[in-house]
Amino acid sequence: MIEMTRHTAGRIYLIALLLSIVGFIAFLVIGGTGVPASGVPILLFGWMTMPLVLGVVFVAFWLVSYIVYFFFFWPYK
Repeated sequence: MIEMTRHTAGRIYLIALLLSIVGFIAFLVIGGTGVPASGVPILLFGWMTMPLVLGVVFVAFWLVSYIVYFFFFWPYK
């Protein structure tokens, strides 16, 4: 990982991952995945609950970040 911190693209990649983790935790803390007082969970597309949507978005962001960084900016090709 030390190699990643020595070039700009690597630093940007690591900062993006750190911000996604902070955003994930902030969304959890403010109750974005909680069930409303009515007891009915928030659904997206009629079947995806908010924790599932949050997990899919988080994993998709990490996957796209990984692919972009390692296929286009990896310094040791």
